[in-house]
Amino acid sequence: MAKKKNTKYDQNLIEALKQLPSSIEDKRHGFVIEIKDDRARSNETRFEHIAKKNHELKVRDIKSIPEGIKEYVKFVKSNEIENTCYYFIKRKGEDRGFIQVAILLDETNPKRARIKTVFIAHRLK
Repeated sequence: MAKKKNTKYDQNLIEALKQLPSSIEDKRHGFVIEIKDDRARSNETRFEHIAKKNHELKVRDIKSIPEGIKEYVKFVKSNEIENTCYYFIKRKGEDRGFIQVAILLDETNPKRARIKTVFIAHRLK
């Protein structure tokens, strides 16, 4: 019997995430944002979490993150989740919605952050 293929993640998105620079600088807020493939949860890596099919991302969305963080549409600090901020980035092409990048600020150095997750938001918060 053939092993069932894992269709939970889009492998093309994982490859696109691996090609991103390891850190992105946001000069407007003074953040240095790191992109690491560490463990998001006990059963998946950060890149696997971002590449979930229900996040509705495309490869071009992933490739536009470094440029988008520098030229975002909206930046919001979360009221519900401590040390979390969101970037809303306009999608390229004719796709609707915004790329929402959630970052977690480092508790010891608030000018350092890492990407928690990326997904498509259909309206701004």
